[in-house]
Amino acid sequence: MISRQEIPGDFPGNEFMGDSVRKLLKKCAESAKLFPLAKLCKPDVIEIGEMARIHDFVFMWGGRGIKIGNYNDIQPFVNIWGGGEAILGDYISIGGGSQLLTATYDYNGYRMVDGLPDGHTNTLFGKLVIESDVYVGVNCTIMPNVTIGEGAVIGGGSFVNKDVESWSVYVGSPAKKIGQRPRLKDHIRDWKPPV
Repeated sequence: MISRQEIPGDFPGNEFMGDSVRKLLKKCAESAKLFPLAKLCKPDVIEIGEMARIHDFVFMWGGRGIKIGNYNDIQPFVNIWGGGEAILGDYISIGGGSQLLTATYDYNGYRMVDGLPDGHTNTLFGKLVIESDVYVGVNCTIMPNVTIGEGAVIGGGSFVNKDVESWSVYVGSPAKKIGQRPRLKDHIRDWKPPV
């Protein structure tokens, strides 16, 4: 395992990795844990809440803004990508390998690749919202302009291209509702973090 001290200071992109990026973020709670190999590009539009954990090999492209709430766990190899906006509530777990997309391409007469002259491609920027107390399993793909309601569960490997009802369980490609999840127990719902 590479420790933070073993990453050379002139390592390309090092300024956007782990604690090196903390001071560049729009907002970052002191209690947030940024693992050394997490990479956050365009950090001036990224906010990270209390006790959030951003694991190694997470990649975030700030785009039009990313807000990570309190007590979130963004596991290894998660990408938040596209250049649009992503808003995550509190107490969310995003399983490893999941893709949270904030933009797609217009395929009607355009090429679908970046780096071309103006007018050759048309990126459709969107907004992705994941409300509090959501669990997203490993290797899921969440498309832009989707809201995942409070307390929902997304099964591993699911493809989510439509809004998800609160306190529901969705699985599959495309994701379909297969059941309900009980609301939080009173002592869990009413718990307040220590100050």
